[in-house]
Amino acid sequence: MHVTITVNGTKQSHEVEPRTLLVHLIRDHAKLTGTNIGCDTSSCGACTVHLDGEAVKSCTILAAQADGGSVTTIEGLAKNG
Repeated sequence: MHVTITVNGTKQSHEVEPRTLLVHLIRDHAKLTGTNIGCDTSSCGACTVHLDGEAVKSCTILAAQADGGSVTTIEGLAKNG
């Protein structure tokens, strides 16, 4: 399936499997490794990103659910100091 999201201000389109988690899209497709996979149970928060201005655990959200959205990762926050 085709997913288009804005990551750290840059619009990106990726072809992913329907079951792909947002964290894997960020790490494997967008090549931004600051978003970590820490526990695989959504309890640690290492995968937290901003999705449309809300903090979410990207290991609990399908990439398809973020389609059309705007994601800010730790790399995006670092740009602003």
